[in-house]
Amino acid sequence: MAKRRKSLADQVPTEIFWSIFNKLSFIDLIQAKAVCSSWNLAAEEFVSKMPWLMLPSKKEVEEGDGAFVNNNGYNGFFNLCENRVYNLKTTPMEFRESCCIGSSNGWLVFLEHKAVPFLFNPFKQIKIRLPSVDYLLGLKKMERNEDGEYELDYLKKNQRFFFKVCGKQQVRECFIQKAILSGKPDCNENFGVVLLCNNREEIAYHQRGYNSWTVIDVSHPPYRDIICHKNHLYALSDNNSIEVWDLGGRDYVGRIVNKSDIVLPFPDKSHTKGNSLRGFGTSKFYLVESCDDLLLIVRFIGDYVDFDGTLLTEWDLLTETCTQPKICPYRTCFFHVYKLDFDELKWVEVESLNDRALFLGGNQSVSVSVQSFPNCETNSIYFTDDCWEEMEEDYNYGGHDMGIYNIKDESFKPIYEFSSDKIQPPPCWIIPSAMLESQLGQCVASMPGCN
Repeated sequence: MAKRRKSLADQVPTEIFWSIFNKLSFIDLIQAKAVCSSWNLAAEEFVSKMPWLMLPSKKEVEEGDGAFVNNNGYNGFFNLCENRVYNLKTTPMEFRESCCIGSSNGWLVFLEHKAVPFLFNPFKQIKIRLPSVDYLLGLKKMERNEDGEYELDYLKKNQRFFFKVCGKQQVRECFIQKAILSGKPDCNENFGVVLLCNNREEIAYHQRGYNSWTVIDVSHPPYRDIICHKNHLYALSDNNSIEVWDLGGRDYVGRIVNKSDIVLPFPDKSHTKGNSLRGFGTSKFYLVESCDDLLLIVRFIGDYVDFDGTLLTEWDLLTETCTQPKICPYRTCFFHVYKLDFDELKWVEVESLNDRALFLGGNQSVSVSVQSFPNCETNSIYFTDDCWEEMEEDYNYGGHDMGIYNIKDESFKPIYEFSSDKIQPPPCWIIPSAMLESQLGQCVASMPGCN
């Protein structure tokens, strides 16, 4: 049998087309992937790891008054590398009718009515249903009404919640705070799904191939964050301990091995800073795996922050001449970054991320190398709003607290701006594992600020 001759494209040295691909736009990369198998493989390295910011409709956000935000849906993606928005011509039903409860490994996790979660890949249009979480959440009924809110009926044993109707962000606040994956469904891995739920008091795990959820035996609830790394689950507790479970050690359905329980002193710098801001703001905490290190990120959020960045108290919002309070939404003020020293069992401050950038928010927190991403800023933290408890409280703001924080000079830059501070659903990071070429026709490119 005669051997197939290599095409001219196949004969181009790898280092040459890699240097070319590094300068191509997303659309050009998709077209390059169709040339031949070698280009397809090489271009995938650039396409598959681009950070995207999932956005709601700019028109719905800026023309709305906040009263019907539960009916708003995601309908576009902001590509950081190109500083460009790709708006979907047709918004998937999943984006509008369900509540996004997580983003992990290039997949979104949604919760639809009747308390049924599912995985959704927006670029491949693949949907994977998961077992219902109604019993896990203590719910007998969860139905979505025409206003986009969820009507609830509880099991008798549920003593946590009593409200009968809740919005999408109240689902995140009370029922499911974060959903992450332990693998990549599109690679046919033996992946699992982990939920931090019920006011951060419980952690539940579902492994592919089973039809139920396992409530993990925990020691120090409530938990601030969870992350999966190398088939292990890490959970950061309010008492600063880290619990670690081996997700590959299931001898039978329902058992997950608890490998270790590490109690760490909270960093003095963040403890002191938190005390100085008492009455002015709150803190949020994130676990991030970066170059095999486990990082702790402390995010300080002012309760009321003026346009010039001044931290205010509630009393500062009133003046002698005006009885209407001044509107100053909560905003992120600064971050602290630490690395876990496993030998000394302590957090060590990180002064520089070098060529890395972190992506935090309602997604599984991730670290990426900026060398792969044009326009991605080194030594920076890209963050979105995940203050679920605040988003339902005010019609004027919520979902707005996002930006780029430079660790070296402690400065902030906007990522993508709306004219309104009430942005629902809140923007969310997604780092796709692959893009599907056939879905490109459903997108139209526009510059930020345009529809």
